[in-house]
Amino acid sequence: PENTNRLFELLNSTNKGWVITDTSGRRDCLHMQNPVPRAFIRFVGNNMHKTDAQRVNDWAKRTKQWLTDGMHSVYFFIHQHDELYAPPLSQYAIKKFNEVCKLTIPVPVFVEEKNKGEKLL
Repeated sequence: PENTNRLFELLNSTNKGWVITDTSGRRDCLHMQNPVPRAFIRFVGNNMHKTDAQRVNDWAKRTKQWLTDGMHSVYFFIHQHDELYAPPLSQYAIKKFNEVCKLTIPVPVFVEEKNKGEKLL
């Protein structure tokens, strides 16, 4: 904890951020410290498991609070082990962030191969 605090003090003094990684089932790499008024979240999905939607919902709520509290920007990067599921999860996340945070981010349309989207939310 002492070294972590020193690291975040250094980041704050140099106006540098730190990536927040949210990986399903791994809470050891998740922190909630923002040394600057912007955040970059690397969201590692679990191939459209139902917990992905709940985690996105939680991030949308947290982002709304951060924006209300003065956060300047939030970058939400979606990564999947099987990239086939990145487009539908991205669409879901954009819709959820738009709804919760009152944003107007365009939702991309992806061409999907027949029968590939059966595991969607």
